[in-house]
Amino acid sequence: MNKKTRKTFSKFKENVDLHDINELIEMGLKKEEISRELGISQKYIKKILNDYYKDY
Repeated sequence: MNKKTRKTFSKFKENVDLHDINELIEMGLKKEEISRELGISQKYIKKILNDYYKDY
């Protein structure tokens, strides 16, 4: 019987940082549209934005 491998969050094609997300927000995109555009989950976007607003 084959063991299933764990899925990791490192399957992004390129690194995504706050500047990329900020540019898309300034363009008027919502979190759902940003997640589709960058290929990442909405929870990850929400976490990044919460951390950003918490720090600043």
